[in-house]
Amino acid sequence: MAKTILIVDKDQGFRKLIAPTFEGRGHKVVQAENGRAAKESLEADKPDLVIVGSPLPDTSGIQWVEDIRKAGHELEVVFVAGDKTELSEVKPVLKDWNINLSASKPLIPFVFGAQVECQFATEKGGDAQKQKLKDFETMFLALVSKYARVLPEKLSLLAQAIEKAKAEPESKESLDEVRGQAHKIKGTGGSLGFRKVGEHMAFIENSAVAMADKSQDERDLMWAEIDRRLVEAQIDGDEEAREVMEVVQGKEEVASSGDHQPAMARIMVVDEDEGFLEIVEDLGKERLVEIIKATSQLEALDKASAYPLDAALINILPETPDSGFQLAKDLRALPGYDNLPLAFISGDALTKDRVEGAHAGASLYLDKPFESDSLEKAVHHLVAIRQGGRPRVLVCDDDEFFGNTVALVLRNEGMIVRTLTDPNIILDVMQEFPPDMLLLDVMMPGVTGFEVCRMLRLIPRWQDLPIIFLTGQTGVEARVEAFRCGGDDYLPKPVVNEELLTRVKVRLDRAKMLRERSDKDTITGLLLRRAFSEQLSAILAESQRVKTNFSICLLDVDHFKKVNDTHGHLAGDNVLAGLGQLLSRRFRVDDLRGRWGGEEFILAFRREKKEIIHKAVTRALEEFRETPFFSDEGQEFHCSFSGGLATFPDDGESIFDLVQASDKRLYIAKKQGRNRIIFEDDAEVPSVKASH
Repeated sequence: MAKTILIVDKDQGFRKLIAPTFEGRGHKVVQAENGRAAKESLEADKPDLVIVGSPLPDTSGIQWVEDIRKAGHELEVVFVAGDKTELSEVKPVLKDWNINLSASKPLIPFVFGAQVECQFATEKGGDAQKQKLKDFETMFLALVSKYARVLPEKLSLLAQAIEKAKAEPESKESLDEVRGQAHKIKGTGGSLGFRKVGEHMAFIENSAVAMADKSQDERDLMWAEIDRRLVEAQIDGDEEAREVMEVVQGKEEVASSGDHQPAMARIMVVDEDEGFLEIVEDLGKERLVEIIKATSQLEALDKASAYPLDAALINILPETPDSGFQLAKDLRALPGYDNLPLAFISGDALTKDRVEGAHAGASLYLDKPFESDSLEKAVHHLVAIRQGGRPRVLVCDDDEFFGNTVALVLRNEGMIVRTLTDPNIILDVMQEFPPDMLLLDVMMPGVTGFEVCRMLRLIPRWQDLPIIFLTGQTGVEARVEAFRCGGDDYLPKPVVNEELLTRVKVRLDRAKMLRERSDKDTITGLLLRRAFSEQLSAILAESQRVKTNFSICLLDVDHFKKVNDTHGHLAGDNVLAGLGQLLSRRFRVDDLRGRWGGEEFILAFRREKKEIIHKAVTRALEEFRETPFFSDEGQEFHCSFSGGLATFPDDGESIFDLVQASDKRLYIAKKQGRNRIIFEDDAEVPSVKASH
């Protein structure tokens, strides 16, 4: 919920520096330059929190806090001392005046913003939220301090590139190298708080671009100015690095965090063997996977309700396999977990009941014991097939530091982020990790972001993918080109993290809304025919490429006209909605479910032949028969459905042929009395025994 924040500080530059941090998070910011004006603002603006800088021109910061407390103001206060010495001097009295958070200048705005957000954490999730924000602060500072250590080397490499370009005045490649290196330092350094360095780099980059059309005399003057700005950048870089290390100093968790990054996914592992869970947890730490451990079904359901999960791994015990399958169904029945990807763990191949597994929703089977690589591959697969839930964002930028900075900011907001430094393999990565959004750098070696965007817009699957350019080029020509090639937005480097978050969230929300409006049936929640056909075409292409099977099943609710005529159209809609919900909770997340039209549904199962799927769909039919429905007058009734199955390539090598084969078998099922699934043209398959 948005708050009103009052910033009291005599330094306009300081207020200007930190105000966007909170405005970007949706808060209202008001400012005052002295104690008197701040007290007037308390009455006029009714702020929820005050950030008090010290000293003030008409009083000390701590005296101002003492005055407002004595006047009865109970709002939260953050005190910012002018330096560490002042902070240590006032520390003993901070608690006396109920000061919630204290810090000293210099500050890293985005980190300070995370610290202040902790003051609002009670209503957002209490201690867990506070710990999350503290962890983010630790990781962001670790990234900033690491960059502070490598910045001198990056500036040295830029100096070498400048000398080479001077010695080769006709070499366009040498100028491009200067421009590229300055561009990277500007984007990453500026985004991590090295503001002065970023300004010098922007000058050097722009000069390298403009130099191509200049005479030698003009170039000599420009090189002299570039040399001067480089020296200033090195001096300012040392100063800003010292400021960063002052912020980091004393934070032991930052020093020990090293290259730690937020987990790329949160996976729950359910197993009675606590020793095995400890091993999996250690493997998860190696692969940036947060492991939520559970030793029982009850604990698993409790933790699934408390922690947003990206997937679950469930051990299937040979003695009691049904309990594992039931837990999978129970998890998928929890609110928001219809599309939770599942994998089953087994140390005994005999427990791999593929029918039960497919019915309960297992996308993978993992053998015990499994290695770190197999865990990582499983997580990548499960996260990639996750529908809904946390949005997936791909960041393509050849500067690894910048990509990690953006990833850290987005992951802290609950997004699943993957970084890519080589744009030449972007299609392969997007096949494995289909993103909900792409953040794309413009200047990359070998291929520009504009060219990548044009290529993606020619591929039907990615024509509606939100693409935001991250670029240091802010001229009109570059902005026009960003939209001309199919981009949705652009964000200038260095990136303001709050602006990044705002633009990403807005684009993701809008894309999700439009996608659901155009792709989903409002009654059943399943894919409409057009959207289903598009995704089925992708399955066909994949199966042709990797030489594997897939199956489709056409379903039809039995005697649906009679349901409408006897029990009412509202009851008929409830039957369709109930079947849609059942199909959503059953089978694997990467299987497709759609409403083909009227009372007809269609399913598609990756990498499975119809003989296996026949039994799994039959289990769903049994469940559907047990589901009670009620007429408009409250009378209970039950329904069934009929279905026909076909497998690629056995029954056809095109979607048309497969649908024709499925439809033919659906007709056979109806001729044989309905309430059954048929997978062969001449098969006599008994119906599911009625229980009502």
